[in-house]
Amino acid sequence: MKITRLRSKTVFQENTYIILNKNDALIIDPGAEPDDILAVIDREKYTVRAVLATHGHVDHLLSAAPLCKTLKCPFVMNSLDTEWLKALENMCGHYRLSYYGTPEIDIDIAEKSILTLGDHTFGILHTPGHSPGSVCFLFADTLFSGDTLFHRSVGRTDLPGGDMKTLEHSIHTAIMVLPEDTVVYPGHLDETTIKEEKSFNPFIVL
Repeated sequence: MKITRLRSKTVFQENTYIILNKNDALIIDPGAEPDDILAVIDREKYTVRAVLATHGHVDHLLSAAPLCKTLKCPFVMNSLDTEWLKALENMCGHYRLSYYGTPEIDIDIAEKSILTLGDHTFGILHTPGHSPGSVCFLFADTLFSGDTLFHRSVGRTDLPGGDMKTLEHSIHTAIMVLPEDTVVYPGHLDETTIKEEKSFNPFIVL
């Protein structure tokens, strides 16, 4: 599996990930500009099977609508974050971001724990706390944690639907139980490992 990261040029500096496996690709958290993402896809010459969002905040799905339309692929998200999806246009205006349209959820993962899309089979870890519908995607020994867990930090919980106790519970029961050599690719900042976070994350008390 090959992973390409694009860091958004917006104030959020969100991480968009493009995962390549055999002949298929997945796009996770398309907060980067659509032209930048499409340039990588065109260069790699892979078939995109889906666009996935770890949650419904604006900085993680800014480019979802045009990508799904151009690439003719489904949009995958937890419907528990539908209210955030409905607010996308307003949030773009609030943060002075380009509004490219609002995607519709084609595959609702609210009740799913595993999903296969083309050559990709991965786990879905439900990790509410940052938002009600937050999830992490687990590909073997690689975790895409969205805004649940960062390098030596955790996601904010002061936005509507956020809750610190819920976030802590999600991290302890769904993430910290993973093997220590699991590599974590977060929605912001740089990658880390479960071992690193167990040892040095000040927000995690084991």
